[in-house]
Formats: sequence, C-alpha cells, structure tokens
Amino acid sequence: MKAPLALTPLALALALGGLAAVPGAAQAQSDWLRRCAASFYEDGSGTGCQQPYREGLAAVLTGSAGDDEGSWGYIDKQGRMAIAPAYTDAEPFQNGLAAVSQGDLWGYIDRKGQWAIPPRYPRATGFNAEGTALVEEDGRDVLIDRQGKTLKTFPLGTRTWGFQPGQKLASMEMPLPPRLFNAATGKAVTLPEGVMSLAAPSGGYLPAQLRDTRYGGWWGLLDTNGGWAIAPHTLRSREAPMRDGGVLAVRRDERWQFVDTRGEALSPERYEQLRLIAPGLWFAKPDRSGKALLLDGQRKVLHRFASDYAGMRERDGWRFLIDDNAVLLIDPAGKFMQLALGQGSVDVRDGQAWVSGVPPANAVEAEAGAETDDGAAQAAVPVEADAALAEEAAADSGAQAAADVAMPPPGMPSPPMVEAVSAPAAAAAAAEEAATSAAAGAEISDGGLAQVYARDGSPLLDAATIAQLRAYRVTPFEQRDRARGGKPPARLPLALLRPHDYSQATGILTPSGRIVTNADWDDISAYDASLPLPVRTRDGKAGAIDADGNWAIPPRFTEIRPFRGAYAWARMPGTTRRDSVLIDARGKPAAVPAAVLDGAMEFDGDLILYREPDENREQRWGVWSVRDGTPVLKPAYESIEKFEDDWAKVEDQGRWGVIDRKGKWALPAAYESAYDLEYLGDGLMLIPGAESRSRRGGHSDRAYRLVDLRTGKASERLAEKPTKQKDGRYIGELADAGTMLFDTRGGAFRLSDSRPKRKEQYEDWIYIESEDREGAIDARGDMKIPALYGEFNPFFVQPEGLARAYDGSNYRLIDQNGRTVLAKRGDGMPLATMKRLVFHDDATSSSVMTDLQGVEITRIPGTYSVRDRSASEGVAVYRGDGGNGRQGFVDASGKRIVGPHFDSLGPLKDGLAVAQRLQRTGKFYGYIDLTGRYAIPPRYTWAADFQEGRALVRQDGFTQFIDTKGAPIATFVMVCDTVTILDDVGRITWPQKKMSCPTADKFELAPGNAKAEQP
Repeated sequence: MKAPLALTPLALALALGGLAAVPGAAQAQSDWLRRCAASFYEDGSGTGCQQPYREGLAAVLTGSAGDDEGSWGYIDKQGRMAIAPAYTDAEPFQNGLAAVSQGDLWGYIDRKGQWAIPPRYPRATGFNAEGTALVEEDGRDVLIDRQGKTLKTFPLGTRTWGFQPGQKLASMEMPLPPRLFNAATGKAVTLPEGVMSLAAPSGGYLPAQLRDTRYGGWWGLLDTNGGWAIAPHTLRSREAPMRDGGVLAVRRDERWQFVDTRGEALSPERYEQLRLIAPGLWFAKPDRSGKALLLDGQRKVLHRFASDYAGMRERDGWRFLIDDNAVLLIDPAGKFMQLALGQGSVDVRDGQAWVSGVPPANAVEAEAGAETDDGAAQAAVPVEADAALAEEAAADSGAQAAADVAMPPPGMPSPPMVEAVSAPAAAAAAAEEAATSAAAGAEISDGGLAQVYARDGSPLLDAATIAQLRAYRVTPFEQRDRARGGKPPARLPLALLRPHDYSQATGILTPSGRIVTNADWDDISAYDASLPLPVRTRDGKAGAIDADGNWAIPPRFTEIRPFRGAYAWARMPGTTRRDSVLIDARGKPAAVPAAVLDGAMEFDGDLILYREPDENREQRWGVWSVRDGTPVLKPAYESIEKFEDDWAKVEDQGRWGVIDRKGKWALPAAYESAYDLEYLGDGLMLIPGAESRSRRGGHSDRAYRLVDLRTGKASERLAEKPTKQKDGRYIGELADAGTMLFDTRGGAFRLSDSRPKRKEQYEDWIYIESEDREGAIDARGDMKIPALYGEFNPFFVQPEGLARAYDGSNYRLIDQNGRTVLAKRGDGMPLATMKRLVFHDDATSSSVMTDLQGVEITRIPGTYSVRDRSASEGVAVYRGDGGNGRQGFVDASGKRIVGPHFDSLGPLKDGLAVAQRLQRTGKFYGYIDLTGRYAIPPRYTWAADFQEGRALVRQDGFTQFIDTKGAPIATFVMVCDTVTILDDVGRITWPQKKMSCPTADKFELAPGNAKAEQP
C-alpha cells in the first residue's frame, strides 16, 4: 500500500508535476474544463466551478475532457461528494431545497438528491422560509409551493431575482406602459393594453409592439386614434413593420419580406436588410455578403449597387445614397433623382443640396427636361443630346438679362456681368463647349459641383451654367453667426467663383443660380460672410454688393470690414484705421458719439456693445442704440456678452443677470457666473434651481429651472438639462422623477410621473418609454412595497429590515412596510447586524454613524469612510484618515477595535476576515480575527469569505476549501484530464472509480470516498 500524499503545497505541486493544466486537446474539446483548470485564473481571481457552502453543502462542477459540458454535484463539509454530479447548472440550497437544471429546464432537489419538483421551468430561484419560490413558466413569473403547485401568476414583463437567503420579501420589477402624447393638443393617446414599445411612424401609421413574452412580442400598426389599424397577429413581425400604401415589410424568422395588409406574402424573396427610404422606394440587401438593391413600389429593381458599403444618409430633410457611379437623391418632399456621377458627394447647406461628382466618361450629365420659370432644368440628360435646347434657353435668358442691365452714369463702377446669359452667341458657345467637353470625357468643374437643388427639389443651375462653372474654383459662402434679434438671415450668394485663369473676372453664383462677374472685382471673402458683401476692386478701392452682385455701396472707400449686424467699419481714402467710421448697409455714416465708437466691441442689429472708462478709470460696459441715438444701457457694468436673439447676459457688481434689447432686466443679476445662465433659444433660459449636492460615489447633482424670459415664469425644478426636440420644443426630467414638455410659446405640461429611459418626437407626437419600477412582494405574492422605486441599493438588510430605495430623484431609507425612515437625515445606509445606520456628511467630510432613531454614535473622518456593505457580526470595515486607504474594524459603539493597518479587508464571517497587508506580507491574503492578528497566515493568492465554517482559497495555483484553522478540506486538481477532488491528506474522494493514467498512480482512493454513487 502506498503512503498517503501529504498535502503541503510544495508536495502537491511535485506530485502533479505540472500536469494540473488541461492539455491542448482537452482545451479544444471542453471550454468549460479550462475554466476549472489551475491555469485559467490569474492570481487574485475567483472561480466559477465551486460555490460557497449553504446548509452544509457546496455545489461543485466536475467532469472530464471528453464531456461536452461539466456536471454539478454537491460536496459535504468533509469534502465528500454527497449528491452525485448530474446537473447542467445548480444553485445553493435554500430552506431545504436547491434549484438545479438538466438541459434547459430547472427543478428542485432535496438534500438526498431526490427530485422534489422535477425539472420543468425555464428558470427557478430559491425557496423562502414560508415554503414558496418564484419560477418562470410560459414567460411569466409564477409563485409555487414546495410541491410545485402554482399559487400566483404575475403579469407578462415582470422580473424578479427571487427570495434571497434570510429575506421575507422578494424584489420585483414592474414594466410601465409607454405613453404617447399629441404635442399640438396636449392630450395623451390611450394605447391598447399590452403595448410595450413604439417606433417611428410609417405610411401614416404608428408601429407598436404588443407584449407576448417577458421581453418581446409581435408588432402591429396603430392608427392616429391609438387603435389597431393592422393587428400584431396579422403581421407577425418581430421588428417594427414598414408601410408603403398596401405594401408592408415585416421581419419573420430572422429575414425581411413583403406582405399585404392581410399579412400574406407578396413574393417569395426574403432579405437580410430592408428599409423604406421614401414613398415607393425600398433599400434592400438580399444577404449579408451580397450587393444592395434599390426597389420601387412594385418591388422592381431601380438600381443595383456596385459598392459594398452603400447606405442612406440624411440631413436637413434630404436623403441620399452614394454608389460608385451614381448619386441617388431624395428631396424633403420625397421626390427621387438618380444622377450618373462617380466619386459623388452631397453637401446640404441652408436646406439646399449641393451635389458634386464626376460624370460618365462618354457624357456630361446636364439638367434638362421641363423647365422652371428661371430656366433651371428638371432632370439629368446628356448635354450633347440636347445642346440646342440649352442654347435656346440660354439665349432667351441672356436677352432678358441684357435688357435689365442699365448703363452706369459717368464716374460710377461697371455693373456686374451675368456671364451665363450674357448674349445668345455666348450662350451658344457655352453649350457647344459643354457638348464638346462631354464627348471628350472632360469632368464638370474638374469633378466638382454638378448641381445645386433647392429645398423643393428644383435644380438651380441650367446646362450652360454647369458648363461654365468648369472655369472656376467654386467656394460656397459660409454664413456668419445666426441672425440676432430673431430675424432670419439675409440670403447670401451661393458661392464665390475664382477663375482658374487669373486674367478673368472674379464672380459669384447668385441665390437663383446665375453666374455674375465684374471686371472691377478683385477680392471677396467667402468665410464668415454677411450682406452686403465687402468687395475690394482692382484699383484698390472697397465697396459692398448684394446677393445678386449689384453695388449696395459703391467702391469709394479704402477699406470696408465685414458687416456685423446692420453696420460695418469703413475707412475713407487718405485716412488711417484710427479714423474709421461706422457705416450702414447703404454706406451712410452713422451718427454715433466718438466715445461709443472708440469703445465699440460688438455690433448687433442697431445696437453697439461698448466700453467706456468711469471716474475711477475702470472700463464699464454699456449698450448704445444707433437708431435712437441714446444708450439702451448706460456704461456701468463689468461685462456684457453678445446678444442671443433678444437677450444678453450682464455682469453687475460680480453677479450676472439678463437684459432684453430695451435694456430691461429679464433676470435680475443674482447668479455667480455667466455659465450658470444657458440660453436655449426661443426666449428660454436655463438657470440653477438649487445648490449642488453630493451623491454617493463623489458625483454631484445639480437642479435647474427653465425660465421664459418673455414672462419671467420659471418651471418646476429639473434634475438635468432638458433635451431639444426637432421643432424647438424641450423635454426635461423633473427633480421629482416626472417628465415635462416645454413648447416654444413658454407653455409646459407633464408627460409622465416617472423618469424616461427613452423619449422620441415623431412630428407632433411625443413618445415616452419609462424605466421599469421596482417593488417587493411577500411570500404569498402580495405587493408589500409598491413598485415606485428605480432600485433598491441594497435590498432589505437583515436583521434590521431596512433598504435604501431610489425614488427617481433621491435615495431614502424605508422599512419592510414601505415607510420612510429618518427622512430628515436623507440618504443613508443600514449596517447589517449592528442596528446602526451610516450617513455621509459632505459639509464636514465625514461618515456619521447613528442608531436606528438617528442619534449620533460617532463620526469617522472622510466621506464614505465606512464600507456599509461590509457590516457583519457586529462590526464594519472603515477607512483610516491617514490618506493611505488602509482599513480596520469599527463596532456598534463606535470603537475602532482593529486599527487601519490593512490594504484590503473583508467582512467578518465566522469570526474571521480576509485581509491583505502589502508592506508586511506582499500580495498574499490571510485571515484575521478581532484582535487584528492573523489567525490563518497570509499564503493565498486569492481568498473568499468564510461561510458555515468553510472558505474557498487559491494557493500555488490550486483551489481549496479550508476550515477555520486553515486546514484543507477539499482540493481541486486535474488528474487524467478530469476534475479531481482530494481530501485533507491528498487522497481522491472524487471520482469514485480508479482513473487510468500515469498521474493517477500517484494518488490513492480515499476509503468510502463519497456518499454518492458515481454514475
């Protein structure tokens, strides 16, 4: 007989000879086995193959390399297999029964391993002391007794984690139905019962999902009254359906297909991806690796994409798809245009679509077809096929333009030249050049601008203009800051045209799409532009033009700076910059006092923001009205920021407020910083609603109010900044967890009483989807704590029976009857087993321990210095004030019974706590008692808390259960590619039968090595 193996770490390592890791073949066959191998976990990691002891038994995962998955069984406190491994998954015992699964179904076994309730549930949780448990059946939470009899069935969509050990209550999440509001009427729409989600309208209907499982259901379509237009069971779609008249797209069996209003398939084709991009237009992708298609309303192919990366983009109402040799464009009204352009791109500016690209090598795509009033073409056709039409249109337009141009009086600058329509001969030449260039394969504008489309989809450029643009470098004008005072910005020219041939004249592309040049123009800036546009002439003078290229201010100045509002700085010949004058949009000098002009900082409409020294030579700000010739606000203020619409922030004696354009205070100067005042638009200003306050984790909450500057009316307190919707409305989350809608007229109404997890606007429809609310049920399934809370954190701590609950805006302590405890104290945490509470005082940066009546016991320096979740057996872990983060124990009287010496310290369990002291013992963990000394020396790279006198540890790469003296009870190793359990002297307790491999010969089977029989 061989001598038993002495189970010291060194002897064990030598005996196994490095064979504890799973061989490569086993790794390839059994991923689960690698999880249980010694080499899988790094130092400091836990394990997923052994569970803590509960009611004298611990679940462990066993098996061999040839097994597809391991099997769970239960060992007793001596490390012997008490219930043979036979389960796919297992939970700890709870009140005499354990939930285990075989395959995908769960049931319950007793301590002998006999089925108390055979496996029939998709999910199961532990039994409470009164003999009931929560399971899942047919997608619903169900309360059962110990015989498996159903006592109560809960509505679809609830979610629970069951009764936890020692708890009388179980938390339960209850879904809140979505809400739909008509923002135009301010009324809510009543949705059918069971609707769980909505999507964006499609074809005049609103897709809605009807819950038929815990987390999902089929989709149908609602009409504008909230009734089913097409019921979910008709469409049987697992995603939001799309409707185009009588054609609908639904997703069934992981693929999209077309059906009619009865849900009947219109064709056998099925698609990986399908999207309705406009009425009568579908973007379809048959399979993941195939090319996309563009289909019409009859599902016929309009375009086959060559690119592998085709996808729709949307901006400002325009939708477009770019292919290798085509630009597919859809205007805001849904009109579709297919343009033959390579290397295409679309840029949307001020509601207009600028399309660029390279035309086909054998043709230049020009705009032709039915013409608009200004001669712009409606459709793209080859220029060479319609050169005569282009010539005729250009000639007619040229004759009209020539008649409109009057000769200037003597001494005045030359008028602009409308090049594209200057004369019939020039137009004919341009059309001929375009046709010739097309035949030669030349690029329009060197592969640049091909067309500009107005918001209504009409093209602004005719064929001759497109051809002539090839001679220019086209630079769109960039609009300056949005217009102040609520006035819409003046319409700028479309683009600045700089000729490739520098001997030619600079030009502009007018808002109507005409090319206008002037031989006198030398330089115009396209950046940060506003009207009138300053122009420098070839003879060194400066004037300004309107959007059509006409002189708004004749070039009689030496310099004109860009207009800011209604005025600009200008300099006359023979003067210096110090002699600049302020001129209006007609070039007339404005009558403004010299002191105002000297201190002018910003122009805004007819207002000047300026600075002027006071009697103490301090610069003070004021506002001057050029139109009235008087100050709107006398120069007496520390600072004034630019006007936003009709409002400006003003600093007065170190505090900030808001004035209107007449200088009246809309908000008194009562705020610490200009950053406290955030203008949202439409007269709405966001202001601080209360002082900031700390939250757990070191974050801060800040409350806000939304003020209508026109009326001075303030909203209810907001928990965060509101979000802007598409039409200028705002949705804000209230401090009491409700949701409010604010319109552009200053009106407001409440959308919901809970915090939303999703909020969408679909035209006038506002959709709110709320977070689930959490409550608690008792052992009979009755709702003991109403579902009012966002979370319990933690759930009811025992034996005190107190929970920390979040009501949507704040945390508070509640008891097991739902009553608030110590409301004046605010957010606190219960300390389990201590009959104490801890509150965190930000004002003094300390943690305050009180009794259950709120009487202060002690203060510990440092916010969050007490680890509330560590409270156990009458003590809690606290952090010392030395700044090194080290920890010790404090008891219920406030006494620091173990000093802060440890870098890591766990809760006290069975009189012992996991501890690590880096300076003394390095990275190793041991267990200390309440003397602060190590009862079990630090020799483990990972260690768990004790439970029922046993703890799971890792030493030298091996996982062990140890007792409270540190003696090994069961050690888990790999022998013959099999999870093997060794007893305290190194004998095999599992598997029961002798294994056949060289390593197995080093071990003996323990006598009576298991209570359970190996299958």
